[in-house]
Amino acid sequence: MAEKDHPPSAPPPTSYMSEPTSDPALLDPFRAIGWSNSLLNSPDYYPIRTWSRLPKPHTGEDGFFAGTLATSSTIPHCLTLRRRNLLPPPQEVPVWPSPTATPSSAPSPIPPDIIMMVDLATPGVSGHPSTAHGGVVATLLDEAMSLAVAIHAPSSGDHPRGAIYTAQLDVRYKKPLRVPGLVVVRAKVVARVGRKYWVRAQAVQEESDENNGRGLGGHLEWAKKKTVVTDAMAFWIQTAPSL
Repeated sequence: MAEKDHPPSAPPPTSYMSEPTSDPALLDPFRAIGWSNSLLNSPDYYPIRTWSRLPKPHTGEDGFFAGTLATSSTIPHCLTLRRRNLLPPPQEVPVWPSPTATPSSAPSPIPPDIIMMVDLATPGVSGHPSTAHGGVVATLLDEAMSLAVAIHAPSSGDHPRGAIYTAQLDVRYKKPLRVPGLVVVRAKVVARVGRKYWVRAQAVQEESDENNGRGLGGHLEWAKKKTVVTDAMAFWIQTAPSL
């Protein structure tokens, strides 16, 4: 299906979300970083193209993530990994965390459906000095969540699948997200009831070399501590398929 024929705001074509990519332009920037390279080598995940990074001039959809945030001073590189063996999400509405709940600072041990690796540059995403703007962080969480929903959205035969929308997004900022640098966003659909989806996501960064003062002489890449800088939960809804 050509981009101009794809229904606006509908989940990506199933083929787009299932076909592996080996495009060096997408993979090479993350092969050069120890942590992201280890994720690329995981047998449980494989790389796919990121639908929201594809310009859609026919409708203007995704212009923010595929255009405004796709420059050398904002987010020059972005790559998505999807889990090979997806399990259907539970059909029970989860408990929504209270506003005063303290999210864990450690990445969830539950395997995510989607891993989005993002190369953040400066100064285009900065809010405070060397710190990503909170709105950019929320955008990254939302984009990763949308892909997690998309891979669970049912096919509707010959009819286009209904559009998916964020109905509620609860973001908990725990630590500053340092820039420039790599951030890994993990997203998982934790429940689905009909066309309603509940999604959790975490933005994770490695500890800074400044913490040990030894730069490249510090911890091995795989041993560096991973910390959740932002935690989020969202409620998504999918409209009825077009007839």
